[in-house]
Amino acid sequence: MGRLFLICGLGDKSEDGTLILGRNFDFYAGDDFAKDKIVAFVKPDKGYPFMMVTWAGMIGACSGMNNEGITVTINASKSKIPLIAKTPISIVAREILQYASNVDEAIAIAKKRKVFVSESIMVGSAHDKKAVLIEVAPDKMDVYQVPNSNQLICTNHFQGEALKDGERNQNQIENSHSKYRYDRLTELIAENKQLNPEKAAAILRNKDGLNDFPLGYGNEKALNQLLAHHGIIFKPEQRLVWVSANPYQMGEFVCYDLNKIFGERHLKDAIVTLQQENKNIPADPFLKTQAYKNYEQFRIEDRKMDAFLKEDLTVPTDFLRNYQSLNSDYWVVYYKTGKYCYDKGFYDAAKKNFEMALTKEITTLPEQKEIRKYLRKIKRKQS
Repeated sequence: MGRLFLICGLGDKSEDGTLILGRNFDFYAGDDFAKDKIVAFVKPDKGYPFMMVTWAGMIGACSGMNNEGITVTINASKSKIPLIAKTPISIVAREILQYASNVDEAIAIAKKRKVFVSESIMVGSAHDKKAVLIEVAPDKMDVYQVPNSNQLICTNHFQGEALKDGERNQNQIENSHSKYRYDRLTELIAENKQLNPEKAAAILRNKDGLNDFPLGYGNEKALNQLLAHHGIIFKPEQRLVWVSANPYQMGEFVCYDLNKIFGERHLKDAIVTLQQENKNIPADPFLKTQAYKNYEQFRIEDRKMDAFLKEDLTVPTDFLRNYQSLNSDYWVVYYKTGKYCYDKGFYDAAKKNFEMALTKEITTLPEQKEIRKYLRKIKRKQS
């Protein structure tokens, strides 16, 4: 389901001592998809009423909470290509929302379904006053909890004994951004010792790397990659949920109270607002900065750069300088400029840009290795 992450705190990690969970659903399928956001409130004929964040045509659940205070969020892990159909993980998540009232019931539902991808399902429970990770793979399942801790973090790799040492999982840890984001979450939660919804939103919106190192905007190592479909925060014991408005997880976090929504009878023909406006979290001030405007322009120029590279076209005068200035901390602008110069035979310029890229925080180990490979090729050509 893409590159996601989850945080959970309670006890001394939570401002009021009760459970708080937050996640970014940074699954990207185009800009229009990111704008297609629905907060659905469902009263089924059987089971518990629940809410979920979804989009047109989606019947499964990726983020949601029921009126028993069960929260469900799913996080992709490394999987092999599925060759046979089983139960989609989002359908399992929806089944938990509809029929589980505690952690044990959620685990029982997950156990009875065969899945065809690897996924971590974080389940928060108001009744149990805790959260767990149900880690599922086509051939195994594990339930992961952190002993003697009020903090649970999940990115895109498994942590439980049954699955953590698998070859695909270890490859994911070594070669993806998952471990980096896990470490950054750990760092930020340590700085924000007692989480509340506002602090959780700030973490979900954070764009910097470890030790506040500037990553450039759009870097997949960032917690906020500036492409998320939504961010969401839960306070299950209070039945409160906050869902981000556009763009990404940067807009206002709108609060909904499931006690009121499922406890009141709204007139069918009346126009009502379901949000708790006095509890909303304001939009990120970053949206009003020149840096944000530059990032949105960078995304346009980056697509042009891809076209230049793909079609082997000549870049207009001053394009590269402007392209790099729009997102100067992002390694990609130097990498793509280096590729362009290399393809055109401008090896000194290519070398300079590839070396500049290596001074930035490169997203994955394979991409770093590719840049070093280009530098070795340039050295051979110039020798």
